[in-house]
Amino acid sequence: MSLEDYERHFDSLNSDLGGGSVVSERSASGTFNGEEEKLHYIPIRILGKGAFGEATLYRRTEDNSLVVWKEVDLNSLSEKTRRDVMNEISILSMLEHNNIIAYFNHFMDKNTLLIEMEYCNGGNLNDKIIQQKGKLFSEEIVIWYLYQITSAVAYIHKAGVIHRDIKTLNIFLTKTNLMKLGDYGLAKKLDSEFSMAETCVGTPYYMSPELCQGAKYNFKSDIWAMGCVLFEVLTNERKIKF
Repeated sequence: MSLEDYERHFDSLNSDLGGGSVVSERSASGTFNGEEEKLHYIPIRILGKGAFGEATLYRRTEDNSLVVWKEVDLNSLSEKTRRDVMNEISILSMLEHNNIIAYFNHFMDKNTLLIEMEYCNGGNLNDKIIQQKGKLFSEEIVIWYLYQITSAVAYIHKAGVIHRDIKTLNIFLTKTNLMKLGDYGLAKKLDSEFSMAETCVGTPYYMSPELCQGAKYNFKSDIWAMGCVLFEVLTNERKIKF
């Protein structure tokens, strides 16, 4: 998808914030309002709360599968933050890869935006490292993790997307150790491999030197963050020494 196509897609999604319902290109045809859509899902438990809302685990009745709803109260958000939320949907809807959290659908329920996404039943990489209690991962596991993370990042970069917040908390796992890169709230679509971004965003520990210095940056900043993640996986620590 070109930058122009992405911008048109983003504007189309953003125009739906005023109300109504939206069905993604991957969803079955038809329209639903929030109340009608909820009839097809059974709430299980709240998975966590973020700055913009909470993530809840649901069982989808049509196929008995587990999915996550990210519920965002639009009334509590600034215009810029609303655009950030729609940016995440726009980017997720154009990505489809085994190591990327899958986006299924989104719709409005009054003033709440609900985003339906894939559920990973193995937690996140940060939890996995903590569970090791200082015991190092085997070489085979490290290689398997690195391969999957690299595969996900290579895919989004090929699609022209810079993630800008790669960290162990945003790498999710299934019970079979399949990794999924998620949380695209800070991601940005660049028009070419030579394009640069300027906004200083992300998690400080994983920021590249150019980000810390307030300089322009590109896809290579994601590679730096990957290196920080790899260091954590190898050592179970965050104490990188230069």
